[in-house]
Amino acid sequence: MPTDPDDVRAYADLLRRDAETYFDDVERYFRCLDQERREVFEQAREVGEDYARVLEFLDYMRN
Repeated sequence: MPTDPDDVRAYADLLRRDAETYFDDVERYFRCLDQERREVFEQAREVGEDYARVLEFLDYMRN
């Protein structure tokens, strides 16, 4: 980002568009991360439930 006031005025529209594009991209990136995190947590929950059933079965077989 320019620090000279004349440069800021001269490039105000470009700076504004670049900043808005950057923040839009960051927001989209974080939404994507959030979605992936939800999907991985769901997969981990399912695997945990499956593993719990395996442990229960093994415990049953020992008795």
